[in-house]
Parts: sequence; structure tokens; C-alpha cells
Amino acid sequence: MSYIGIGSPIPDLTSLPGQTGGEVEVTLDYPSSSACGDASPFLPSEATPAGGVFSASPAGLNLNTSTGEVTPVGSTPQTYTISYTVSGIISQFALTINVVQQSTFSYSSSSFQQIGTATPTLAGGTTLGGSFSAPAGVSINTSTGVIDLAASTIGGPYTITYTTPGPCASASTFDISVTAVAVELIDNNFAMEFDAGSSQYINAGNNIPSLYSGALSVSYWVKQDTLSGNQHHIMIPFNQSSWVSPYVRLLTRVNSSGRLEFRAGEWDNVLYSANGAITDGNWFHICCTFDGTTNANSMKIYINAGTPVTRTSTLASIPTSTNDLFLGTRYANGANEGLDGSMDEVAIWSKTLQLEDIQRIYNATNDNPGKCANLFTAGLGTGLVFWNRMGD
Repeated sequence: MSYIGIGSPIPDLTSLPGQTGGEVEVTLDYPSSSACGDASPFLPSEATPAGGVFSASPAGLNLNTSTGEVTPVGSTPQTYTISYTVSGIISQFALTINVVQQSTFSYSSSSFQQIGTATPTLAGGTTLGGSFSAPAGVSINTSTGVIDLAASTIGGPYTITYTTPGPCASASTFDISVTAVAVELIDNNFAMEFDAGSSQYINAGNNIPSLYSGALSVSYWVKQDTLSGNQHHIMIPFNQSSWVSPYVRLLTRVNSSGRLEFRAGEWDNVLYSANGAITDGNWFHICCTFDGTTNANSMKIYINAGTPVTRTSTLASIPTSTNDLFLGTRYANGANEGLDGSMDEVAIWSKTLQLEDIQRIYNATNDNPGKCANLFTAGLGTGLVFWNRMGD
């Protein structure tokens, strides 16, 4: 109430003739200035006063003109100006709908043998710079997605995931399995027979210098016609003319109790199987390995690819020798403690064969009579320094 003069009130006027009152204040706001194209619908965080109308420019935004709800799915990725109009007064908000990054990828197969590597292929349009992941059992480069199959575990399917770097990241998956390496089979029709009483043996020469670099493995088949005395299978002597200390660089032999011996580097660095492990009249697959260290279980004997017997080596490598490799005898001055029986597929590696390698070699013959593993396949050729097929 206003007064003119003394005690003369006049009425307050909220508007004069021809006026419409004060201007309306309009406010529009959303929770974020950007959204991914796969985001859930969202409403304005503020749109006041109520009762206005929403619009967007340019065209392409899924917008509810009554509520202001934005539905990113199906909207064209670009930047929009959203307008909220009340009584002719407009408030605006800039909103960007971002493209969801593509993450599609694949490998050349869903099943790989446990050898070599597998490299992913990113589909056209897939965003680069993301990361790969895989469950335990798969050795994967998280930046490139390259899988080291030889270092991965047989099994699966394993789910490989590629996640883009963002914004608006996505993830895709591809399943692979890792299988045992398939060994090529070749004919195995012959073996070499030895008669200890007739001084029969093989001198394979001195052509495997890489044997003395550290690790080694020896694999062969043997059938003892008899078990009497010490019958030597494989031998690199310390001295080819006489039996002097340290006697050997490499030796495998069986005694009359059917106990196999494996000596590496010197006489006292020896590993024994159990008595009775070898019997006469039967073929056995022998594999002896040495990892070139003095770690626990660095020497192993596998018989028919079973559980190995082990010991810790006292030497970290086999001292270099210029002497020859002999099969079926102790050393070169005659058939001294030679083999009475047959040997086949004698091979030596300058590396440590793993159980799965030994099982491939054993199963190739055991499961396929008249056949054997081609040691130049299935990764077995790596480190192979000697292979005598003994008649084939």
C-alpha cells in the first residue's frame, strides 16, 4: 500500500494498462554434455518452469518434446542444440551423441595346435589402441592380441576379449581352443640289432658340438634280449681308448636288475630308475633329460612317457668332448659291456624335452604300430642335433 499525502492510501499496481508483467526465467540442464550412442534414455536434470516444449537442432536426435527425455540409441552421432521454450522464452543446452567404438575382431581359426603364435585381425572400422585380455592358460600380448600358443595350456574354449580405449568403449569376444600338436607319422619298419658277444656297435662320430651348451635330451626305443651285466645303450666316453676318470660325458645303460642309468657330464652325476623298470623281450621307450642347471629335478628319466624319476644335477653343463658318440657299447676299443638286443629311433636334442613332447613321440609308435613320429614336425625339430633311424 502506498500513500499520497497524510493518510491517503492508493492501491499497488502489479501491472499497468498494456503491460504483461515480469519476464519468465527459463532454465534447461542435462546430467552431462555428452552421451554414448548405446546409453540408456535420460531426462533433463532441470527444466523450469514446467510446461514448456523441447526441440533439437539439427535433426537426428530422439527427443521427447514434452518431457525432454533423450534416447541415444537410434540418434545420429553429432552435436545438438536442445531448446526449451516457455512463453516464448528459450533456454538452450549443447549435447553431443558420440559414436560407440567398434571392437569386432577375430582369429584365423577357433582351434589352434600348441605351437607358434596366433595373431588377431581387427575388422574394418574397429577402433585401434585398445587392450586384449584372456583367462588363465592363455599367454597373450595384451597390446597386440598375439597369443603364444606354445606357452599356452591345452584346453578351452578360452574367451579372448578386446576392449576399445574409449570414449564410448565397447568390448567383443572370440573363443579359441588350444590342442595338442599333431605329429606327422612316418614308416618305421626296421630296428638295429646288437649282439654283445659279436662286438657289434655303432660309432656315430663327433658331429654334435651343440650338445655341450647346456641342456640335452636323449630319446630312443630299446628291446633287451637278455638282462645280464651292464649293457650300454648310448655312450660318449671321456677317453675313447681307456676307462679313466671322469669316465663319461653321456651314458645310458641297463643292468641285470632291469635298472636304467643316466649319467651326464661325469660318472658321479647319475640318475637311476627303479629295479625292474626294464624287462627283457619287450620294447621300451626311454627319454632322459637334463636342463643344464643344478636346480632341483634337473635330471629326469621317463620310461614309456610315464612319471619321471628325478634328481638334482651336480653339474650345470656337460663338459666339452671331442670324443665320438657310440650306440650299443661302452667305448671304442671293442664291444665292452655292449647291448644284447635292439635299438630304434635314437635322437638327441640340445634342449630339454617337455612331457607333452615325450608323450607325442611315445604315442606315435605305441598307438600306431609300424609308424613313428617325424621329429621334424610338431615342433620336435627345434634343438634336434642327432637322429639315427636305425635302418629306416
